[in-house]
Amino acid sequence: MHITIDRQSGVPYYLQVKEAVKALIAGGELQPGDMLTTEFALSEQLGISRLVVHRAYRELVAEGLLMRRRAKGTFVAPPVDRSYTVVGPLFGVTENMARYGMKPSNKILVQEIIPASEEVKKELKLPKGASIIHLYNQRLVGELPFSVEDMYLPADRFPKLAEIDMNNRSVYATLEKLYDALPQEALDVVSAGSATREEAQLLGVNRGAPVMRVQRMSTDRQGLPVEYSKVVFHAERYQVVARVRRDE
Repeated sequence: MHITIDRQSGVPYYLQVKEAVKALIAGGELQPGDMLTTEFALSEQLGISRLVVHRAYRELVAEGLLMRRRAKGTFVAPPVDRSYTVVGPLFGVTENMARYGMKPSNKILVQEIIPASEEVKKELKLPKGASIIHLYNQRLVGELPFSVEDMYLPADRFPKLAEIDMNNRSVYATLEKLYDALPQEALDVVSAGSATREEAQLLGVNRGAPVMRVQRMSTDRQGLPVEYSKVVFHAERYQVVARVRRDE
């Protein structure tokens, strides 16, 4: 990784390193997945403080150009379109990522039938004693962790979802195919938060790192509740863009 420092320039060293790495990525010398020179080695090579290199790398990670892998190093991140519009047709996470040319995948961590909690019963309008299907999965774009999702669905209505292999499978597409119950309308509540220990491990971030949380309650063509979900997104790989207007 060829980088030089201009000691006569008024540009801070960290910014010179940062822009040099950006140029290497833009020019194709550094490709997605390539490992960068370690902070210590680059600081030795350039004759500058390791903290200077650390700041440059940290800012590039925050901008989504680099990614850190624990105990492995710093790598060039694959290109990810981080903007999504709220106004428009309803899509599931898998469908939405596919629309933006990404390669989504998901790993089912928990697939079970459990009694519905009071919260879930209220959201899905279920009777007392009702059971739900709980799907807990990790979503990825390429090899990058993208989100962690808890999804709850009425067990009496969608029993096959507890039996079939849902790995790398769209829940929405499966609902439409098996039950003609594709969600048609949803209410999403978006908030900021901090990653728990488990969320941090699954998203590849530090505990307490910023995350974006989205709660969704969707209904089908008949207005019947379909899902109640809680999704935790990697804050550096997901944005919500809302188009709003003032009524005349």
